[in-house]
Amino acid sequence: MAGIEDLIKGQSQIADDEYYASLQSFFERDPITAKQMDVDDITYPFMEKSSDNYNYGGSYARSDNIKGLKEIFKKRKFPISPDSSFNEKLENKEKPIMIYEEPVSTGSEPKDINRVLNIMHESRHKLFDKPEYKKFMKDRGLTEETFVRFLDNKFFPEIDQPLIEPGKKFTNPEEAMKRYNKAVEEFLLEFGEKEPGFLDSIKNMFAMGGRVDKPLYDR
Repeated sequence: MAGIEDLIKGQSQIADDEYYASLQSFFERDPITAKQMDVDDITYPFMEKSSDNYNYGGSYARSDNIKGLKEIFKKRKFPISPDSSFNEKLENKEKPIMIYEEPVSTGSEPKDINRVLNIMHESRHKLFDKPEYKKFMKDRGLTEETFVRFLDNKFFPEIDQPLIEPGKKFTNPEEAMKRYNKAVEEFLLEFGEKEPGFLDSIKNMFAMGGRVDKPLYDR
């Protein structure tokens, strides 16, 4: 019996290792964000009934108006998961990141790369609160949402999504495309420094089906 238990345990460990290795390969595509993101900022999944059918994969609670944010989510009838620390984070002025989608399942399913992209996208928005990133965009006349989408396209080129945020359009599309693409390369040169080894920090994000508020040892 012990031999069977050891075999099962070994197979489970192999599956876990493959799962996290696959996730790490996705996250390391964007080394700047992966290096700096704090998974404790992320409420994943944010809602009790998360799905892949929302207009947006997630959002970042950047506003300091806590009451206003709560009213928005109440109006949208978002059923916040009871396991989520979203409200607690708001009250502590931590400005959480909300991911609306189902958790990443195996790290190899077709939709998983989209889900990882959305986690990175929203995490990047929070990173862009840093003064040096704000200055970088201001100096080049870039809008944040569009620039983040261009970075999405750089790191996840197989994901087909609009480069321009909804409701916006370029007055001179050809010139704007050149400007944003150049900015992406300049951004990578100025801030990019690949530093792997953050795997342990993302493991907790995906423990217990992705609920970041539960520690890894409770799996």
